[in-house]
Amino acid sequence: MPKSITILLLSFAVSLATTRAASGQTTKAQSKPPAAPAQLAAIEARGMKLFLYETALAASMDALKGSKIKSGSVIRETDGENFSSLVELNQKGFRTAFGRLGGEKQCYFIDFLVEGEWQDAAAKSPRTGEPIFLSPPQEDQSSFLAMARALSLVKEEKAKLLPYRNHHYAVLPDTQPDSFFVYFYPAPKVKDTYFLGGDLRARVEGNRVKEWRPMHRSILSYPHATGGKKQIEPVMGVHSAVMDERPEDSDVMHVLLRKPSTGEMVITKTYLYEIEKSGKIKYRGPIKSYLKGARGKNH
Repeated sequence: MPKSITILLLSFAVSLATTRAASGQTTKAQSKPPAAPAQLAAIEARGMKLFLYETALAASMDALKGSKIKSGSVIRETDGENFSSLVELNQKGFRTAFGRLGGEKQCYFIDFLVEGEWQDAAAKSPRTGEPIFLSPPQEDQSSFLAMARALSLVKEEKAKLLPYRNHHYAVLPDTQPDSFFVYFYPAPKVKDTYFLGGDLRARVEGNRVKEWRPMHRSILSYPHATGGKKQIEPVMGVHSAVMDERPEDSDVMHVLLRKPSTGEMVITKTYLYEIEKSGKIKYRGPIKSYLKGARGKNH
C-alpha cells in the first residue's frame, strides 16, 4: 500500500480515536494489554470459519432455490421459530441442513440437505451437489441436533440485545464437547453491500448460555454511501472498536467476504490493529504513538 495512503488512513484513525475520547466513550480505567499472538490467531480462526459458514450457506441457498425442488418458504430471513438452516463444516467441504427442531428438542428433522466441497483450497470457493429432499424428514440426533439446540437457546434471549431484526446466524463448535459459539450479524438486502456491526456472539455449554458478547454497537455499511456520486474504489476500511481492546471475529469475516477485497484497520481505545485481505491480523502498536507522530508533523 502506498505510504501516502497509509499516512492518510493513520491520520483518520487518530481522528477517530480523538473523537471517541471527546464523546466520553473511553474511561480512566487501566487498559487491557494488547492481544497476544495466540489470541489473535484464535480470532483469525473463528473469523475464517464464520466466512466459510456464510459462504457455504449462501451457496446452499442458491442451489436449493435453483433446483426443481419446491422448497416453499425455506428462506433464512423468514425462518419460523423452530426452523433453521445449519452448516456443518469440514476440511473438504460442508453439509447444510434445512430443518426443524422437534418440540421436545430431542430430535432435529431435516427437510432438505445440501452437500458441497471447496473447489480451491486457498480461495475456498464452494461447489454444491444437487439438493436432496427428504420425505419423510430425516431424523438427526447428533451434530445438527446439538447445533439447533444451541441456536434455540440464544434465539430466546438475543432480541433483548439486538434491536436490528434482519440477521443471519452461524453456529460453530467450540473446542470443548457440547460447546458452541452462536453468532448473529446483520444481513443487507442490497447486492454487493456489506454490514459490519450490530452483531452478537454467545457461547453455549450444554443447555446454558455461558457468555453474551455484543461485538459492535453501531452498524457500518460497506461501501459507504456516496450521495449519488460515482463510487470510488476503496483502498482500505477503518473503524473504531469500543467494546474491547482487540478485533472481533466478525471483523475478520467482514474482510474476507467483501468485494472488492481490502484490508481493515481496527482502532481500539489504546491500540491499532490491521486485518489483511487474507484475514491475518497484525498488531500495529499503541494508538498514542501515532497520536504523537501526528502532532509532531503538525509543528
